[in-house]
Amino acid sequence: MKVNINDIARQAGVSIATVSRALNGHGLVKEETRQKILKIAHELNYTPNPIARGLSTQKTETLGIILPELVDEFFMDLIHGIDEEAYRQGYYILLSSSHSQRNIVETSLEFMTSGRVDGVILMAPKMRHELMDLVAKSKRPIVLLNCIANIKGIASFNIDNLGGAFAITQHLVDHGYKKIALITGPEGNCDAEERLKGFKKALEQNNIALNEDFIIPGDFTIKSGYYGFNRLFTQRNKPEAVFAANDMMALGIYQAAKTMGLKIPEDIAVVGFDDIRLSHYIHPRLTTIHVPIQELGSRAVRYLIKMIRQEVDPQATYHEKLSTGLIIGGSCGCQVAQLNTII
Repeated sequence: MKVNINDIARQAGVSIATVSRALNGHGLVKEETRQKILKIAHELNYTPNPIARGLSTQKTETLGIILPELVDEFFMDLIHGIDEEAYRQGYYILLSSSHSQRNIVETSLEFMTSGRVDGVILMAPKMRHELMDLVAKSKRPIVLLNCIANIKGIASFNIDNLGGAFAITQHLVDHGYKKIALITGPEGNCDAEERLKGFKKALEQNNIALNEDFIIPGDFTIKSGYYGFNRLFTQRNKPEAVFAANDMMALGIYQAAKTMGLKIPEDIAVVGFDDIRLSHYIHPRLTTIHVPIQELGSRAVRYLIKMIRQEVDPQATYHEKLSTGLIIGGSCGCQVAQLNTII
């Protein structure tokens, strides 16, 4: 039979309220009484009922996580970082996928902030200022990931997409490539737009004219990388190098190049962005930008819990931008040890 606080109160000779205060760490209980109650609870193998505890403390010890997708390797790594940190902090997580659509984001956010969670981590890179009204009305703390930065009264964590895109484009320029193409991310996506800006900035600073025919729309999927590359190579004027705005599209480029009988990097140089695990095992190893994906998740969790515990002002403006790093493989023309292929 499961032990409850009535059993502890009866054996300790105190009220149920006193047991509750002792178990929850309230300061209105004498230390001697507290220790007695804790000892009895231990001897009876008492396990708190999380639902009942939540009703009494107004805390669920659960974090709501709203992400655009739950299937891509990027998001799996992000979830891993969030879940690991939440576990360390004694919290559960509740996941929801929004697909970046306003109605789904709004529904998810209303659900998450209606008392089922203590705080929310929201990643909706396609949503813009209209999302801020929803966030501002929330009665629960919210941390944004890879959304619009530096919004007053909002906590956000972003990747240095512009700096990373600039660095990898500059690396191609340093190789001597001048005809450089870009397969972009989805239109309206904050990450994609910043990576496009970094690409253009590198070309401009190196006095390389932007060729609009070399800017091909993509959507961060393998399929769009495949067909984007096909589109580039059906043009009369073909690029010498292609920057895929994420590694998933770079994988599609590898498949397309193989179908066409083209060798990487001999016939075409290819670089990506994100440094997902799959990029480590294709041949040649993909040159890409390392993104601290798990760290992005864990940092967001730590700050959100500080907001929940009121260790920081939940209404204060706070922003962190995580740095990226260049990972050199053989796909850009660098001479490095080659790894086995899985494609």
